[in-house]
Amino acid sequence: MLAVFPAVSDESLQGVLDKRGGDFVSLVVDHGLGPLWHARTGRQEFHASRMAAESLYLVQQRALENIDALLDGAGVEYVVIKGAANRLVLCSNPAIRACHDIDLLVSASDRVHAARALVEHGFIASPKPQNISRELELAQGAVNIDLHWGLLREGRLRHEPVAEMLARRSRSDGIWMLHQDDAFFLLLVHPAFAKHLAGWDMGLHRVADIFDWLQTQDTNWDVIRERVDRDGVQTAAWATLRWVQLLTQPHYAAELGELLVQLQPGRLRRAYLDRWLRADLSARLSHMHWARLFGFSIFLHDTPNDARRALMGRYRANSRETADLADFAGLTG
Repeated sequence: MLAVFPAVSDESLQGVLDKRGGDFVSLVVDHGLGPLWHARTGRQEFHASRMAAESLYLVQQRALENIDALLDGAGVEYVVIKGAANRLVLCSNPAIRACHDIDLLVSASDRVHAARALVEHGFIASPKPQNISRELELAQGAVNIDLHWGLLREGRLRHEPVAEMLARRSRSDGIWMLHQDDAFFLLLVHPAFAKHLAGWDMGLHRVADIFDWLQTQDTNWDVIRERVDRDGVQTAAWATLRWVQLLTQPHYAAELGELLVQLQPGRLRRAYLDRWLRADLSARLSHMHWARLFGFSIFLHDTPNDARRALMGRYRANSRETADLADFAGLTG
């Protein structure tokens, strides 16, 4: 993470590389920070990762221009979310922020219409049974799209905020993007549930996004606190920020400490989750999904009713799998 921090000099980064060697370089690249390290150090070890990131960025930006015209022409309200959008806000050179796919968010009622418009433009749909309740993967050459109509698996949130987020969207850099408060809400909540705050799953580039957001963006903290409390995921937001703190100390923003105090769960739950994060159990148990679900994810909900609702939502999504796949049958041959 050292290359993320402006206070760490380029000379210090060079010294770290000379001391750590090839295994360290591989670790940096595998966790999504190779292009940034190249931008800071110019070292040849990171050149290939930067060239790959910049090439993919150019391809994705051209694709976004086409996608924007395509979906607007089809009357589909959409926003670009997550990495492909955040890098435009956070990075002076967004091409060095590694991003392997484009995430789009539409309303559930528009999901088939949006997918059809993309397929007719040459994208190939690849429905995944485990995700079809909330997203569809599409690809065209090097461009991969995750088309979302839910932020998280059904039941994770007390209510689905997609319609509200689409209503607050704004135009920037030639595409539709989330309001910055909605974008930060997603940054806080999505990694906790979808990535289990595991280094390999989450990638350190997403940690860098949150660190950079805290450093550079004017966020309405009252709105963020109200929304995570309203949706029963205040604990999840706290866990994400605690993970960021562990990975960025002693360089983290002052606001981070204040937010952690304001969002922290009760003493026992806080101690349990902190121990889980410090021991990196999400990574160590990556081959045991149910262990991460019942040992970690379930405790990220604020109340027992919230956890119960999430489990029932998972059951409903699984039971609806065949019907959800059938919605896209005509688009996949």
